[in-house]
Amino acid sequence: MRTVTTALFATALSATAAIAAPPNFATTASTGWFAYSRTFLPPPSGPGPVMQDPKYPLVTNDDFRATGRQPTYPIGDPTNPILQPWAADAIRKINAETLSGKPIISQHAECRPIGVTYFLLEPMTRPMFIIQGKNEVVMILESFGDVRHIHLADKHTANLKPSWYGDSIGHYEGDTLVVDTIGFNDKTHIDGFHTPHTTQLHTVERFHLVDGGRELQVDLHVEDPGAFTTPWNAVQRYRQYELVARNAKAAGVQLAALATPEDGPLSEAVCADSPISLQFIRGASIPTAKTPDF
Repeated sequence: MRTVTTALFATALSATAAIAAPPNFATTASTGWFAYSRTFLPPPSGPGPVMQDPKYPLVTNDDFRATGRQPTYPIGDPTNPILQPWAADAIRKINAETLSGKPIISQHAECRPIGVTYFLLEPMTRPMFIIQGKNEVVMILESFGDVRHIHLADKHTANLKPSWYGDSIGHYEGDTLVVDTIGFNDKTHIDGFHTPHTTQLHTVERFHLVDGGRELQVDLHVEDPGAFTTPWNAVQRYRQYELVARNAKAAGVQLAALATPEDGPLSEAVCADSPISLQFIRGASIPTAKTPDF
């Protein structure tokens, strides 16, 4: 009886440990993640993100590579009821400029950090890597080496100074990494539609594996009473990048960049020093150091 009881107790401990173990977002040294879309997916119900204006269907560069159709620019829907009037006007302004022929210049194209929410949308032609450590989780975009630091702590840093990525703290809840971020500046955009936000922005992300670990999902919760009329939610999904690359190669589709063992797999992608930098486009600018940092 004692042996049976001991065995049952050991089994229970083993099951508890399995449940308590955090998710592993990188099963190999080259595991990366490739986003489904550069626009957020709407939540199952309730207020959701700004979406493409249905009057102007979007054809992405990826659509062009697959079908040959002429790409179009993102045009956000300013009638989304989550938007404060000034935020809706900001989208209308960028839409008017875009439709007049002025190119949209992303913050990455100007060698600037893109902020938490747009970070989630970025890994379309280059992957995102996730490194899980004891005290922090680091997320790396191969695009220009943009990096997020998520501190595994229960309190935000005291006396926060507004920054591009704010102050992110995280913890594991079973199979989910929960990330809470505050302390943003107002220099980034929520998405590719240039949806604005204020320094009151507060985000909560929940990262978890789905489809047997072949896909990654993040459920995003956004609050910013300065820019939005109500809190809202969005979803983003990712596929394993190497799987996408193999499938694309088999289908004869050329991705803009491929992570390969020969490349590391993390390829270097420079910005300001690039001979094809968009700094030469009229209206674009890149950060310039006016004083030495030593």
